[in-house]
Amino acid sequence: MKLKLLSRDSSGLLNTLSLISSSRKFVVLRFTPTMLVVISVSDGSVSQEPQIWCKLKMQSLFEQVELVSINDNTISLELNCELLLQTLRHFERANSDGLNLRLQRKPDGGDDHGAKSRAASLALFYSHVNDNGNSINHTFKIPVKILKSNHESMVLKEPELPTVDLIMPLPKEFVSTYKRLDKFRRTSNNEIVTIKCTRRGGGFLGFLLVEEGKYKVTISLNEKLDIRKPPASESQEDSLVNTAMFDVRDPNDYVDEQDENEDKTIHVRLRDWKMASKIVASCKVVILLLVDREVCVLHCLLDDSESVEIIYYISGIRSRDD
Repeated sequence: MKLKLLSRDSSGLLNTLSLISSSRKFVVLRFTPTMLVVISVSDGSVSQEPQIWCKLKMQSLFEQVELVSINDNTISLELNCELLLQTLRHFERANSDGLNLRLQRKPDGGDDHGAKSRAASLALFYSHVNDNGNSINHTFKIPVKILKSNHESMVLKEPELPTVDLIMPLPKEFVSTYKRLDKFRRTSNNEIVTIKCTRRGGGFLGFLLVEEGKYKVTISLNEKLDIRKPPASESQEDSLVNTAMFDVRDPNDYVDEQDENEDKTIHVRLRDWKMASKIVASCKVVILLLVDREVCVLHCLLDDSESVEIIYYISGIRSRDD
């Protein structure tokens, strides 16, 4: 197993980790020759807790890549997100011309079960010239756990959507709904928000908060939203996102204003939805995909380069009305 990387610009990875670092303490970095996938999932319940999958193109991050592994040239490492984030911030401030990353295995010394055999460190080192003209070298070693092929996080697969009922690109103004939701979160015991979405009436996306005996309020944007029903010929999430981005429409599709089946609903935990606010506020493109009563997905592009995708999956929960 070998991993040696050289980066001239780590801003893509730095910005990505900054957006997800508050969600969980540890992340999994999955390196392949073409893609770095940063995975943030809960150890307790993968199916019920939100998942964040970040996909970064290796060629946009690293100038040189040496990656060798018997597991289909894939190396997965679990590490403390904040430690890596701090190191990348140091590198950015140093104005160095190159950051080297190397996976370093620790000497064998594990117990009979090989508990320490997967212990290693991700070494990051760079140099810069100070005001006196002297070259200063910096080395940081972040403890990591190398995940075996049969490890849960190694075989963890990105959620697949069997079908998508509605898809919509969200305008920049949409981030204001998070601020309004936050006010209710601080002043009530409300834990669930109901997301209502329909193409009827020109398009509507609202967030219903109910506290029995106190209030029932819907938060939404005043403007109409471009909400679409995906073409029947497309089922893959990436294809659906491209369809939304490039305004591809089914010419045979129309909205039946009398059909209540146009209305879609999902109940999610308010804290789960709120956790995406920083991602939504920072990304250049945000597209919402909704599967009625099952799951909603925020598929985001960090910038115009489209080299960084951040995908946030939220599972729906059952309510007494379902």
